[in-house]
Amino acid sequence: MNKVITYLFGDYRAINEVKWTQRLLALYILYKCWYWLFNFTLLFSENSLVYYRQVDLSLWRRPAFLLYNSLSDNLSLAFIIISCACAILILFGSKFKRILFFILWFSITNIHNKVFSMLTGGDILFQHFLFFAAFLSSERVNSDWDKALHNTGVLALRIQLCIVYFYAGFAKLLDADWMSGDAINDSLMIHDYSLPIYYSGLGGLGVFLNYTVLAYQLLFSILVWNQKIKKWFLLLGIIQHAFIGIAMGLPTFGLVMIIAYAIFYVPFESKEQRVFTS
Repeated sequence: MNKVITYLFGDYRAINEVKWTQRLLALYILYKCWYWLFNFTLLFSENSLVYYRQVDLSLWRRPAFLLYNSLSDNLSLAFIIISCACAILILFGSKFKRILFFILWFSITNIHNKVFSMLTGGDILFQHFLFFAAFLSSERVNSDWDKALHNTGVLALRIQLCIVYFYAGFAKLLDADWMSGDAINDSLMIHDYSLPIYYSGLGGLGVFLNYTVLAYQLLFSILVWNQKIKKWFLLLGIIQHAFIGIAMGLPTFGLVMIIAYAIFYVPFESKEQRVFTS
């Protein structure tokens, strides 16, 4: 119990990591806003490709589906513009980052529910990250409760990523293709997602990558806390997700996972004192 209290009410944790996590999340928002505006008619207009029907929800669920239950193009545009404005304010160092991230979480949740059939697992994970980012402090105010809220956010972001990897690895243990070493090669042979140069798979290299991915996901929750190897361990993950994004046709998923690494480690020094936790 004393360790928990010390963690929550002690120093501000991972100051440098938090700043870069906030910046990268904001930059990703700007990318998504550009994508949504560029494909606005396709995704948000009355004749969009996304199937929907109005739903009657309970009072506490209704706010998350304001955009979904609306046929107004202007409302969709407003949600996108608000998201873009919040991201820009975060990048320019606003002191109200908690409020801005909460608005972003609410806005992105509505947009995601509107275009639900276009989402990947990375989009859902990104939505969770925005919620936890609303706990992070934008500056040190030396309040015990501010420290506790900030440190809770840091821990929540880290545990969220660990949970994702653990369940991903555990699910692969129950999959015959992953256990036989064929999963990577089989995925690359799917023409709708892969690149032509990979249509025949990677042979023995594909089998090696198969078990490397499996080991990485199962060991992530343990090895990522090791300060001596963390940098190189996360670099391996970046290479893995870059390959997934380029070769397997899931660029946004790979990008979100790489952004998530910032809460564990960033190679850029901060002017402020960095606080490392394990």
